[in-house]
Amino acid sequence: MRATMLYGQGDVRFQERETPITIKPTDAIIRISATCVDGSDLFTDRKANPVAQPKPMGHEYCGTIQAVGNAVTLVKPGQFVIGSFFASDNTCQHCKAGYQTS
Repeated sequence: MRATMLYGQGDVRFQERETPITIKPTDAIIRISATCVDGSDLFTDRKANPVAQPKPMGHEYCGTIQAVGNAVTLVKPGQFVIGSFFASDNTCQHCKAGYQTS
């Protein structure tokens, strides 16, 4: 697979990465159709957040589920999904506490 990686201020690289696999029972692998760079990526690029090691960029996305761990019950392979800072399903601890964008 290919990924956009931030190595440091002004050092952004598009490179080959290992094919992902599910490790935890809650993992899902998504074949990305489109992704974007948002403000948190740009803050890191502008040294607001130092980069200790290469960091993937573009965590807002849409794509098709390829594989899921055995604890994943709300989505299944073949479904189209969207991941964004404003979209949530209210199941994680942050959502339950009322902080859906965290």
